[in-house]
Amino acid sequence: MNNLEKWRLILGKFSKQNLEVNLSQDNLAVERLLDSVYDNEYSNEKGMYGSESSGVMVIKNLKEVQKILHQDIVNKIATDAFETYGMYEVLADDNYLENAKADMDLLKKLIMYKDYTKEEERNKIKYKIRQIANEIKKELLFEIDLSRIGTINKSNSSRYNRSKALDMKKTIEKSMKNYNKEEGKLYVEDVYFYPNKAKNKPADIVLVVDCSGSMVESLIYIAIVSSIFYNISNIDIKIVLFDTRIVDLSDVKEDPINILLDVQLGGGTDVARGLAYSRNLIKRPDKTLFIVITDLFSEETSMLKEFEEVKNTGARTLVLTGIQNDSNSYYNSNFAKKLGKIGIPVEGVTVKELANYIKGAGR
Repeated sequence: MNNLEKWRLILGKFSKQNLEVNLSQDNLAVERLLDSVYDNEYSNEKGMYGSESSGVMVIKNLKEVQKILHQDIVNKIATDAFETYGMYEVLADDNYLENAKADMDLLKKLIMYKDYTKEEERNKIKYKIRQIANEIKKELLFEIDLSRIGTINKSNSSRYNRSKALDMKKTIEKSMKNYNKEEGKLYVEDVYFYPNKAKNKPADIVLVVDCSGSMVESLIYIAIVSSIFYNISNIDIKIVLFDTRIVDLSDVKEDPINILLDVQLGGGTDVARGLAYSRNLIKRPDKTLFIVITDLFSEETSMLKEFEEVKNTGARTLVLTGIQNDSNSYYNSNFAKKLGKIGIPVEGVTVKELANYIKGAGR
């Protein structure tokens, strides 16, 4: 591609009259893609809610250039399409999902945009959400020592070596497909261990989670950490999600990572309402760790009253303003000082620190 062709693609179709250059079929495909995305800069529809037809057109144009442009460039254009211009259909493109970097940033985007896609596309996105969340969970498991929490719980076992109790039967059953008749050997890929069971009376954890859009990363980590402790029977985790509504997941029977597949992030936040509902879940105050995850941006008079009510139950109460890798988060610092005066600590934590809070309660 010569410099004249590059400038033609950079300036777009409006430069045709002044730049006399015949584009190849490949470059015409690139131009169609660039126009279908970046011409939206001149549209009043720029924002989160792009038109479906334009998003579908972008997917078609992305497919045309897969073998023309480097994949990193394709991903950058696709990211601009849904982040800047609201063409959320791009997230359902198989090639994009396969090649996009599977990290926290992608996971947040998938969760925020999944509800704006068609049902068949949403299933692909949910599969990717679970895949990334489980990868993050696996990495975190290697940083958390669960071996000293309780005794053995033989009701369930997993591949993660966080106890000393080998589930020999399940290990063999899962490996039978790898049996080599000629060699007479069984090749084991995954070794399963029993999780730990209570030695002491169970600890109750009540997680009250702000689901406004600004708290999406914290919600992700709550689901992943809850999933880690889900099968440890001396820790009873109850989860309440709230924005201006209440979703009680206290009796959740499946892996808490499923929260990420179905949660709908809201815009408003009513912290007082979330607290008023959740304090009714405190049954054994002396055994309860009551954790509220919110940036504290809500109506302050009612919020302070409800925090005082929670504090008066006798449960150990803690406010986490955000759960991130670096523990830095933006929150209502003035209101946090008011909570400090009534004995409720407020802090931002890393995901590992959150896990250690829960682990400590279960000892």
